[in-house]
Amino acid sequence: MALAEAVVEVGLAPLGLDVAVTGLDVFDRPEPGADRGALVVAVGVDPRSEHAAALVRAAGRDRAAAVVFREEGAGPPNGALRDAAGRAGTALLFRRSWADWAQLIGTLRAGLAVAEEAEVANVPLGDLDALAEALAALVGGAVTIESPDSRVLAYSSNNRDVDDIRRSTILARRVPAERRAAMREDGFLALLRRTPGALHRRADGTAPERAAVAVRAGEEVLGSLWVAPTGCPLPPTVAEALRAAARIAAPHLLHDRARRAGQRELVLEAVRALLTGRGPADLPAARTGLPPGEPCAVLAIAPAPAGGGRLARSARAVCARRGHPAVAVAAGDGARVLLGGLEHDPRHAAARLSRLADALAEELTEEFGRPVRIGVGEVRPGLDRAAESARTADQALRALRLGRSPRTPPAARVGELADTVALLSVLDALREHPAPAPESSVTRLAAHAAKPGEEEVLLDTLRAYLEHAGDSARAATALGVPASTFRYRRQKAEKLCGIDLDDPDARLLAHLQLRLLALAAAERE
Repeated sequence: MALAEAVVEVGLAPLGLDVAVTGLDVFDRPEPGADRGALVVAVGVDPRSEHAAALVRAAGRDRAAAVVFREEGAGPPNGALRDAAGRAGTALLFRRSWADWAQLIGTLRAGLAVAEEAEVANVPLGDLDALAEALAALVGGAVTIESPDSRVLAYSSNNRDVDDIRRSTILARRVPAERRAAMREDGFLALLRRTPGALHRRADGTAPERAAVAVRAGEEVLGSLWVAPTGCPLPPTVAEALRAAARIAAPHLLHDRARRAGQRELVLEAVRALLTGRGPADLPAARTGLPPGEPCAVLAIAPAPAGGGRLARSARAVCARRGHPAVAVAAGDGARVLLGGLEHDPRHAAARLSRLADALAEELTEEFGRPVRIGVGEVRPGLDRAAESARTADQALRALRLGRSPRTPPAARVGELADTVALLSVLDALREHPAPAPESSVTRLAAHAAKPGEEEVLLDTLRAYLEHAGDSARAATALGVPASTFRYRRQKAEKLCGIDLDDPDARLLAHLQLRLLALAAAERE
């Protein structure tokens, strides 16, 4: 359960937490059904729906251990879901907000794969320093525990009579770049990842003797163990001892990875609070390395078919490659990127942001296979005012997503979208405080279009006519229909709704109401 709690939180446990789990069942069938004792992962099932309660009831009949749903989000909990879980005797678990489905399923599968090894070593779960000491005694050499990207997570203290490469690795907490490059070139790292057992490499020239093994949970590589000799060659039993050490280390690395992910999520939550004006800048500044007193700005990015989590990770990677210190957080179907340490000259900072936003939009659009839009926030003098930049970035992004001009760029600031931003403000005010009014031409046309078998294209026809300033030829081209077809539809729309297209007030009202309809439709997507 310690591993599972890193990626899920308990909503209800009618039988307590000491329940045996026999396997993982990813729910992807039309009808419910699970193995006895399984963890059912309800991918794509809304925890607030009746379908969720039905799935829990079915899981109870099948004696499944628990059902895992995505995070519940804002709003009151689903009482019917909890009632169903209580009656079924099935635990109710929710995915933590930092994890996506792939991370959750991978962690759960890996945890089940190593569950029997968790108590092998007399070391508290996740205490990697103590684990390194215990493993050094087991294998007969100096041990380092490394992440998949060759960062040192822990090392044993027997550092006398060790070689310079081990010393520099420990001091830098990372394998030296030249050694990583050499092991990639000679294929040793690739061989280590695909070999189920341990590798023992004798000293060769400048390469000292080493034994190493990949630590796995199922098919997933969690990291590696490396053994260096201390004054004398490694014992001939080192490979066999390392295989046992890898089994012992697996649950510890799983726990450490989940703990680190949880700590990252705490920082990301602090950044989210900062960007929404609900939290101070102290924790984000201390934990992210962004200078609190230097200029900052926010980029708002959307959308991504894979969700905001993947978009945030991709955006952060692009910023890192381009040398921009940044923190990215998911925000709905998009992401926000907080950039710090910008130039004090506002013009230089704004130009730098625009270049980065353009590059981000291009790379992310290519990666996700659909247009990605980026709202560029205004530069502010310090992290404590990052929320102001986030608001302007959100305004710009909304204008980009809802703007209809073919000249709309993929990334822009509020000032570059002033007309669209102002219009959206007017539309929001009209929607929030609708004035009592008689039936209008657009409401009549919309009511007609809503009838079964009627033509919704008439609304599009009127909208195109107004958006192209009464130029029927351009409007027909925009809709991709012949001019004669457009003219017929426009005349039919005029007759049905009774609009006088020569009346400027009628045109203005109709255009605003059509924009409100388009705004509502876009926000439902």
